[in-house]
Amino acid sequence: MSMIRAVEKPLKDREALLECKNSDFYSVLVSSTRREEERQRIESHQRKDGLVAKNRLMGSDERGLGYGGDEGFEATPKPKMLQLKGGKIGEGVPIILVPSAFQTLLTIYNVKEFLEDGVYIPTDVKVKTMNGVRPECVTVQKKFSRDRDQVVKAYEVRDKPSALKPEDWDRVVAVFVLGKEWQFKDWPFKDHVEIFNKIIGFFMRFEDDSVESAKIVKQWNVKIISISKNKRHQDRAAALEVWDRLEEFVRSRSHS
Repeated sequence: MSMIRAVEKPLKDREALLECKNSDFYSVLVSSTRREEERQRIESHQRKDGLVAKNRLMGSDERGLGYGGDEGFEATPKPKMLQLKGGKIGEGVPIILVPSAFQTLLTIYNVKEFLEDGVYIPTDVKVKTMNGVRPECVTVQKKFSRDRDQVVKAYEVRDKPSALKPEDWDRVVAVFVLGKEWQFKDWPFKDHVEIFNKIIGFFMRFEDDSVESAKIVKQWNVKIISISKNKRHQDRAAALEVWDRLEEFVRSRSHS
């Protein structure tokens, strides 16, 4: 061993290895910076949505509507059948309804990221980042489009149809369905035909889900939106399809 050590030539020592002359850690820096920016963006959206919900809650309390958490709801009479004003959309910000149940892919928690950023984030993941804060109302805008000159329009997303006033139903333009009949209990329409003639319906599912999961939905006049469980780069195309069909439906109702 002494003879070997006498003729051996060390190529690198510990200090040379730590220098990492041929390594570039810039990508690591960029990745960490993007994560921090995303965290700050989410916190900013949470604060903004929380402020909107707070303002709505305070305004509702002043009018004595009992608008708030489930425990604070006053008994509300069953809505009467509505006749939309000539089929046109009512004045104010259009409303999109999503299910309040967690077993659906799109909820009040993750709808903003999907519709605005074209990225699907599971509800349970979003709930953890929001520290259990449940928004009453979320405002979404279309931030990406095939038409560069398109005017951006805002929509309200809600998940409590029972809190809507009769005049609010004129503003409802879309609903993401759960695929269960009880979702439409006490809605001011006589049947599914009337609902989906006046409101465009969407059903979100994973593309490899069984056919049985959409068995009931296929009997309704709704558009099935399929997304991948793992390929998040495909979410943008799915979100864009929702926007295209929603805007086409809104235009047709506005001119009806």
